[in-house]
Amino acid sequence: MLSIQDVGLSIMGDTPKKLYFLGGQEYGIKEKYIDILVSKVGPRIEYSGLLDFISFMSKKHIIPLTPQVYVIRYDKLFISKLNKELADILTNLKIEGVVVSIYDDDNSINKLDKFLPDNTAVINNVDYRHIAKYIKSDFPELDDTLIYNIAKNSVDYYQAKNVARCINCVKDSIILTESDICNLFGLTNPSTIEAIQIAIADRNYVKYIELLGSFENDLTQVIYLIMNTMTEFDKLLTNKYASSPVKNYVKKWTRLDIYYMFNHAYNALDNIRSGSTADIYDILIYLGALMKFQNIPDLEVLS
Repeated sequence: MLSIQDVGLSIMGDTPKKLYFLGGQEYGIKEKYIDILVSKVGPRIEYSGLLDFISFMSKKHIIPLTPQVYVIRYDKLFISKLNKELADILTNLKIEGVVVSIYDDDNSINKLDKFLPDNTAVINNVDYRHIAKYIKSDFPELDDTLIYNIAKNSVDYYQAKNVARCINCVKDSIILTESDICNLFGLTNPSTIEAIQIAIADRNYVKYIELLGSFENDLTQVIYLIMNTMTEFDKLLTNKYASSPVKNYVKKWTRLDIYYMFNHAYNALDNIRSGSTADIYDILIYLGALMKFQNIPDLEVLS
């Protein structure tokens, strides 16, 4: 598999590859790489699927094709058909331009890495300092401190770029502090989110309560975080090769613990949405207390 550094160097260099499969959750960087290829290669074309693209490129054309950037998204049909023979056909195909195929699930990337390792890469969240560099290149007129505050408090590059785009429109008429940016756009420092997730994964009730007390954003986010953490654990138990920030804590949870904890969080969220529960903080204390049980109890048992 290609590293993110290899992908970046080849795309920004003079001779990009003809074919890229980009996985991972960092959607914004994928889009940035596509924009760079468009500036170097030719117009961007959204294509329906790789099998149709192979058929199109395999035909003779009366009018010669001009180089273009072909973008294909979440093509499950290609993944289901992918084998060594199809991989060989694709890599030997005479492509006029560059193909970028985007995926976000581990199963697709694992199969692509097996048959097309020299064209496959995973792009997950990057350090905020790299995000700041990207934002500076996108919006060179924005103040460096402003860019730093945007990058530090954004979940990923995609979110940071959207915030920067909005601020860039009014940069000459208002002055925004870090607190202003967070409040205006509902941002929370990713390090705080990550710390809460680690406390949940570690079943560390004391740390969880401590972080909860200093959490300044919508507390409903923490319920979603509990559910997302349980989903991550389920993925890790299914695929031992999957990457996750909570991978080191999965041994502290059984499948039943994961299932029951998800159900408790989902039920709490449902009660909040229906208006039957008012105090979200009390709900989060209750959910945190469940982590202290050796075995998470079934929702029906407690109700």
